[in-house]
Amino acid sequence: MYGDCTLLHVDADGFFAGVEQALNPVLRGRPVVTGAERGIIAAASYEAKALGVTRGLQLHEARARCPELVVLPSDYEAYSLYSRRLFAILRRFTPRVEEYSIDEAFADLAGCGAALGLPLEEVAARLRRTVAAELGLTVSVGISLTKTLAKLCSRFRKPDGQTILRRDHLALLLRRTPVAKVWGVGPVSAAKLQARGIASALDFTAMSGADVHRLLHKPGYETWLELQGQRVFRLEQAPKTRYDSMMKGHTFVPPGSDPRLVFAEAAANLAAVFAKLRRYRHLARELGLCLRHADYSARAASAPLPAPTARDSEAAPVLRALFEALFTPGQPYRATLVWLGGLEPLNLRQGDLFEETPQRRQRERLAEVVDALNGRYGQGAVAPAALLDRRLKPRHARDAAPPRYAARLKGEGVRHLAIPRLTLPNPV
Repeated sequence: MYGDCTLLHVDADGFFAGVEQALNPVLRGRPVVTGAERGIIAAASYEAKALGVTRGLQLHEARARCPELVVLPSDYEAYSLYSRRLFAILRRFTPRVEEYSIDEAFADLAGCGAALGLPLEEVAARLRRTVAAELGLTVSVGISLTKTLAKLCSRFRKPDGQTILRRDHLALLLRRTPVAKVWGVGPVSAAKLQARGIASALDFTAMSGADVHRLLHKPGYETWLELQGQRVFRLEQAPKTRYDSMMKGHTFVPPGSDPRLVFAEAAANLAAVFAKLRRYRHLARELGLCLRHADYSARAASAPLPAPTARDSEAAPVLRALFEALFTPGQPYRATLVWLGGLEPLNLRQGDLFEETPQRRQRERLAEVVDALNGRYGQGAVAPAALLDRRLKPRHARDAAPPRYAARLKGEGVRHLAIPRLTLPNPV
């Protein structure tokens, strides 16, 4: 029914700020940003963007541009929950969905025409209406022949728009698309193309395949094929299961010079990154630590772990040694970051008769119980005693929790939003 025009891309509009406006309808129509805990804009609503407030801007600069700005701490748990709901709605239209990021996804409508019984324009419109009605969010939808073209289409009429691009009209969109805006064409590749007089995506497709391959190699050549309507990039439906590294970092204000506080911040990152490592069933061979000073300079180092492990208790002595080597007494610090390297999936690990001692098995059991409790009651409900020293940091305005935390119903956890929920129409 849809021919070869079946690749759909859905992209939530100003997702993080949009979720905050959906949770609190009073904020709709107002300039809203998140990132209060960092002092830097993490996400901005379209109302804020219209006033010159963009991601990465310092909060004091943003407030100077927009005195009426609403600044909120980031609520990543709420964003994750809304993301799951968005993808669940998309799966009502087709089971073939790739969760590309927290706020965007690809899907293939091939074979769904008879079941849906709708033209593509109505499929996109119904998807947008359903998301707006159930989540209080707006999304932009693009449908075309390939993933690259579908992503161009979803951006074409943002926010809250839709574009369907069939083969007969490829040139119309490509002529209006700067080559630097093509998904898969980075700044270096765009500069190479522009130096040859290639300004638009249509100019790019007019090049010969040999010239493209010679100039941009295989990745650029594959994008060139996709822009012409030839599918190269597959739909990645399976969730990612293999990781090479993981990291967790945290910025704290005001900066502190007490070694107990700074180490406690590093230990919190260690606990968080190892919880993630266990969740994805990997082992780590290497541990790294970065300490960032108040002036944004930093020192970092890494060291091998005694054995591949997913237990932060076994990595804690290595963290302590790295900390003592990097920490400078009297120097104020503003952030710590912990990373894990040399990762390997747990199911591919060859067992060692002499590694699995009774003590290690007890530690693994302890880690399982801690993860279960934190999964039920929220991350950090059970944590190493070293984290108690985080209380040494003076209270700051940026430490405020997301407003949702203070408005929970009885028995409602931070990882749950009441269902069903009422979405009020936009009052503006």
